[in-house]
Amino acid sequence: MNPNLLKQLAIVVKQGSISRASEHLYVTQPTLTRSIKQLEAKVGAPLLTRSRYGVEPTEIGARLARIGERILAESDHGDEVIRQWHSGYHQEFVIGIDPLWEFAAVEEMTSALLQESRYVFHLRTASAATQIQLLQAGELDFLISHAHLSVSQGRLNRDILFRDRTGVFAGRKSKLVSTHTQIDANQLAEHNWMIAGASAGFLDTQENLTAPLPARMALTGSIHSVLHLLNTTDLLVRLPARLTLMTGQVSPEQLLEVDGQPGPRRDLALWSRIDREERPEMVKVRHIISELLRQLDRDKPTYGLSL
Repeated sequence: MNPNLLKQLAIVVKQGSISRASEHLYVTQPTLTRSIKQLEAKVGAPLLTRSRYGVEPTEIGARLARIGERILAESDHGDEVIRQWHSGYHQEFVIGIDPLWEFAAVEEMTSALLQESRYVFHLRTASAATQIQLLQAGELDFLISHAHLSVSQGRLNRDILFRDRTGVFAGRKSKLVSTHTQIDANQLAEHNWMIAGASAGFLDTQENLTAPLPARMALTGSIHSVLHLLNTTDLLVRLPARLTLMTGQVSPEQLLEVDGQPGPRRDLALWSRIDREERPEMVKVRHIISELLRQLDRDKPTYGLSL
């Protein structure tokens, strides 16, 4: 099958219009229509249907358009690789990073990576649950994320390099802020909670945090909204305490001293695939990232946490 036909179909579906797609592709409408009919002849069924809003894909049209989108993405990536090669860069590395780590340490990480002039780096932020799958599938070269993940780790290497544990934070408007005595679980249960990064493995189960009351808000993905809410509401949330305080967006007074055992550990690890570890360029980049995490672990304050 001609991949160009699939790429054209993907653009038609994305634009929702033959005319807009033809403008995007710099071809005439009759030319693009012939391409779609050629693809329909091979399939033996319509790929598009007309609606009052333009064109929409049929079931088989949508499936083929998704393939076309992947071809487009790979084609764009190929163009970028060529530009990198002409600029003298030897290789691109894709590094997954935890959203809170990005907020707390992206400046230091960027500085460390840019000292290596031979490579191009693509930093990708998402939940640990999502990125560990990408690492296993070979779509990431490295992942900086929680050290303790409930995933199959047979083909993965894990180096724990940055110490942390969870703590309970109160929004600036909470009456618990600046409390200088230990707070027991009954007091915590009287307040409104939010859950941050639940699908990423940030937290204990909700029952362990807020019983008998359910959390009023749950956020996954970006950490920016969580930090904003900590500055504008009275909500409570459990987060990796050291990283949260490293962002500079939350004050140490908002970290509550809770009676009982300290929060569970949330150390950070550098994850990689075992089958790629021996390549010299992988060894070099692994060393850069590992040294950065170790240095930050040594240099950054522990904020009184038992680490």
